[in-house]
Amino acid sequence: MQQQTLELRTRLRIVNIEHSRLLKEKTSQGWFARMGELKSERRALMAQLAGSRGLPEVASVPPEAANQNTPG
Repeated sequence: MQQQTLELRTRLRIVNIEHSRLLKEKTSQGWFARMGELKSERRALMAQLAGSRGLPEVASVPPEAANQNTPG
């Protein structure tokens, strides 16, 4: 189980690095699609890590629902 946690944390770190890089260079083609993929992957990895630590999983809000609350 400790090896699995290490692998999850390593993958989460890689995803976070790519996420940060994409935030800095918003001009790349397919930016929105890749950001959505990264956000979904981050949520999944964090949920798996929480589950492996015995923490209750947190219900996530779909991006569509979250965007409805923004002023516009």
